[in-house]
Amino acid sequence: MLKKLLFSLYLILWAGLSWAQIAVSSSVDKTSLTLDDEITLTVTVQGAVSPLTMPQLPSLPAFNVYSREIDQTTINGKSTSVFRYVMLPRFVGKADIGSVTVKYNGKTYKTDPISISIYRNSQGVQKNRPATSTGRAVSNGNYDSSINTAISRQVQKADESLPALTQSLMNQAYARGNENYFLVSAVSNKKPYVNEAVTLAVRFYYSREFYDAPYQKPAVYNLFMEDAGSAEGTQSINGILYRYNEQRYTVTGAAPGAATIGEARVQYRTGSASLSPLDRLFGGSALGAEKTAESKEISLQIRPLPAGKPNSFYGAVGQGYTLSASADRTQVEAGEAVTVTVTVKGPGNLKGTGDLTWPKMPGFKMYPAAAAAGSLPSSSDTVRGYKEFKTVLVPSASGIYAVAPIKWSYFNPVSGQYKTLQTEPITLSVSPSTKKESGFDFGAAAHTGNGFQTLGKDIAYLKNSYAPEPSVLARLSAWQKANWAALVILGISVFFASFGRKSMARKRAYTHAKNLLKRALSDEQVAEALSGYLQQKLGIGTGSLPLRAIVTALQKRGVTPATAEAFSLLWQRLETARFAPGSPDALDPQNLSAQGLDILKLIEEETK
Repeated sequence: MLKKLLFSLYLILWAGLSWAQIAVSSSVDKTSLTLDDEITLTVTVQGAVSPLTMPQLPSLPAFNVYSREIDQTTINGKSTSVFRYVMLPRFVGKADIGSVTVKYNGKTYKTDPISISIYRNSQGVQKNRPATSTGRAVSNGNYDSSINTAISRQVQKADESLPALTQSLMNQAYARGNENYFLVSAVSNKKPYVNEAVTLAVRFYYSREFYDAPYQKPAVYNLFMEDAGSAEGTQSINGILYRYNEQRYTVTGAAPGAATIGEARVQYRTGSASLSPLDRLFGGSALGAEKTAESKEISLQIRPLPAGKPNSFYGAVGQGYTLSASADRTQVEAGEAVTVTVTVKGPGNLKGTGDLTWPKMPGFKMYPAAAAAGSLPSSSDTVRGYKEFKTVLVPSASGIYAVAPIKWSYFNPVSGQYKTLQTEPITLSVSPSTKKESGFDFGAAAHTGNGFQTLGKDIAYLKNSYAPEPSVLARLSAWQKANWAALVILGISVFFASFGRKSMARKRAYTHAKNLLKRALSDEQVAEALSGYLQQKLGIGTGSLPLRAIVTALQKRGVTPATAEAFSLLWQRLETARFAPGSPDALDPQNLSAQGLDILKLIEEETK
């Protein structure tokens, strides 16, 4: 019976141990690749029945891990987890993918290392694939580049029905399809006229992920450049789907002659973003070295505008412009304002064109306003803009008036001629003003018959009655000399009274300070007595001056240097007693009071 029980326990323990076992394996989809290729490391964990920790990748100095995928399936309580890591090689040579570590239920499982050969180009790559490897599905629109190396590249060209600028960008990209990251740029016209708008586009193409990619826009010479928006898109190049970020600008020639658009730059890093949660979770990050993608310099030749500019030409160059005019109202009273708006729309940025010159309009006061310009939405490669000109017209009299057609000219670079547009006339109906004038109507003034003309009755006439008898104060005001003498006597009296009060205050200051010192029971009271005396007697504020300044002020008022030095020593002792009562130099209040009385007496005698 006991043997059967032990045997049953053994079977249960053996089943539990076998149930707790898992199988860990790793494989790669290729063992030979080029620097432009990628490799997928697959780690498979089978048989786990409890939560599983993520595999710990080994150190991978020869690779950058830039993509991770996880698949998990569960059958009868047991799960199979597949971890895929897409990596990019960093240098040519032999490389090892070390053991991958998996910890489960207190045990550690490790896979065997895998040797990889990395070549500079596809000539040395051996077409060997492990049997355990499986084809990787398309990720982020990128096909397996190892397949692409076996396909002969075909010469691709952009559709000729596309705009010229787009064709140029796409054809440059087709020519550089063997690179994973590159930058191209193009312009819509390399020989524009002065002020003719040209579209510049810069595209950064990439077939793999990148991080930390600051962009530096190109520098220009003899050109004005403004941002014209950005866009994103994709382009398939030799079977690989590239993404691109595009930045557009509007450039116009400043003066006839050569012009240059410099290189645009993008500094980027490949691999995974550093210190992200996934990097820490999957065994560390591996960022590639910083690289730079540059576009090529573009040279332009700016052509001068031909002679024969009309007076209504303000610098616009292009074709397809429209001109319109409108008034905010066409029926007004005399003295009321009418706003007339002239709007120009067409290609290019019209901000740089000159302001409209309004024709003179007899019978109106004109107040032109500042012009406003902006951009218009456009679905083509050509930038479109507008410019508005406003003026306020104030009619001075009633009647029927017409705002004459306004002319605006531009140069058409296709035909090589100047074209003039003009607005339709605007009719304004002005009625007499119904507002009453608040001012004086001089035309309604009438003659009085005695040679004078009455201009109005806004003047208040003086009374013709006699004034009352003058008061006593009025009669006294006539005695001017006596008044001045009394004023002088009063001022002298006030002066001597004030002087006497100050003298008495100074005498009382000494007596008051002496009494305070005799009754002083603390160092604070001694300091207050001396401070009050100096302030009242000599006008020296001890609270706002440092000790050296107080001693200098005492000497200027006649205190001898010896007395001033004695005061300085006493004041220092007072500060010691106040701020450091336990100091050996501190004296008791009685000694300080006695010294204060002696110095007070000396100062009083020396400053009389």
